[in-house]
Amino acid sequence: MMSIKTIGAILAGRPLNQVGPGASLQEAATIMAGQGVGALAVLDGDRLVGIVSERDIVFRAVARGLPMDGTTVAQVMTCDPVTVEIDHPISDALAVRLGDAFRHLPVTDNGRVVGLLSYRDIPAEYLMLFERFREMSTARADEA
Repeated sequence: MMSIKTIGAILAGRPLNQVGPGASLQEAATIMAGQGVGALAVLDGDRLVGIVSERDIVFRAVARGLPMDGTTVAQVMTCDPVTVEIDHPISDALAVRLGDAFRHLPVTDNGRVVGLLSYRDIPAEYLMLFERFREMSTARADEA
């Protein structure tokens, strides 16, 4: 039997991988590689201003010929990302389209960013149940 987990249970003990908006893409990529993560929270002081992912770096910088050392995180990051609260159920992350629109989702605790949830963090059984629920909801809406 699957136990219902909160987002906080998935992130327990995991550090917040972060970078400042003025950091170079080279610095951001080095942090990602060193931590084995695909995205970083972009913090200006303690305020979340964006998220930068490996896809942002590849598609918005490398593919356009921008220099890794001369381009800042702020130039390619996704600004004002959708967030989810740490004590919410996993279904809330999926409901804001984690996996569809986003691969990474900043997690907050009373408005302060505390971690990043990756689509890969969601247990497979949750994904299957959520997809089945969506299919059933769509079928019902089509019948109405």
